[in-house]
Amino acid sequence: MVDIQTVGGCTKCGSDSLICKYNFFQQADLEIHSWEHKCLDCGHRLTTAYRTDDEDFDLNAETVGCCPYCQRQRAE
Repeated sequence: MVDIQTVGGCTKCGSDSLICKYNFFQQADLEIHSWEHKCLDCGHRLTTAYRTDDEDFDLNAETVGCCPYCQRQRAE
């Protein structure tokens, strides 16, 4: 499942073409929840991923379901 929304306001170039992308992947016991902010004009990007095979993983819906950059909630 991929959820992409334009959120505007690139911190590097000031473009309004900044997107926020949430992606979810699941295979057997592995889950990956990832967030990406990427400017479509200058290419600047920030990424964060939460994996169930990471020993520090906490399947807290408030953490994995909220973008760490703009705090938008993932679409259900």
